[in-house]
Amino acid sequence: MDIKWLKTFIAVVEEGSFRAAAEKLFISQPSITVHMKLLEEHLRVQLFHREHTKVKVSAIGEKYYPMAKKLVAQIEASTKEIHLETLNPAVPLIISVSPALLYTNLLDRIHDFIELHQQYIVEIVMEDQVQLESAIKGQQIDVALGLHKFISKEFHSERIDRSPLRLVYSSKLQLMEKQLDLQLKALFNEHPLYIGYLNEHIPVVEWLNNEYEIKKFNKIKDVIFAIKLIKEGLGIGLLPESLISEEIEADLLRVVDIGPIGTINPVDIYMSHLRNSIKIIPLTSFIRNSLLEN
Repeated sequence: MDIKWLKTFIAVVEEGSFRAAAEKLFISQPSITVHMKLLEEHLRVQLFHREHTKVKVSAIGEKYYPMAKKLVAQIEASTKEIHLETLNPAVPLIISVSPALLYTNLLDRIHDFIELHQQYIVEIVMEDQVQLESAIKGQQIDVALGLHKFISKEFHSERIDRSPLRLVYSSKLQLMEKQLDLQLKALFNEHPLYIGYLNEHIPVVEWLNNEYEIKKFNKIKDVIFAIKLIKEGLGIGLLPESLISEEIEADLLRVVDIGPIGTINPVDIYMSHLRNSIKIIPLTSFIRNSLLEN
């Protein structure tokens, strides 16, 4: 199968006619017709219904359209990746990782990437969120992994993980109550709730406060500091499950069920970079594929 056939098919679907597709691709209309005939023969399906000069995408053509776009994207990405490796055997790559992600498996994935892609000289830094956009614009950082999505159109931000919020307390604290409702009331009466390090807290905290009347809030900007304080029994907190899975497994932190409210308002981890940056393609593809495998 020729990638030109796929690109032609995508253009016809998006433009609505062979003539418009020919103009978009700067090729002749007869070439469009030939490409579509060869693609249909290769797939052994009819992608379009033809009526004189008009074409209409068939049902199977509509189903194949997103597949074709994905195939073209994968082929182009792999071509750029191979081209990059042959042209530049020593490529500097600077990755910013939010301190909040230190206890996730993202560092393991970066390590695996380095082992497989020896042509990269990788530097891992921790940059304040406020400085990240300007650092990436100035090419001091190539890729940012963190809890915040970049809004500006010059950046590409994609979600690479999603984690529900869990209400947690230290295993040092003893809950005497048996009923869940009474446990929650006791926690909110006797211990401050740490907030301020995630925007996703807001609707969950509002709901909890309406139900249980939280006595005291303590604001903390740093997630890692909040985890430390909660483990020491100095308060309780709402934290993404992916950041505290090891603490929960080791029984350093315990979870109190707050129902679906934490799942409805999950915390996302984003991978962000400048659009059309070529040298980061192997890294972004590796992280994306490793997530699909899990």
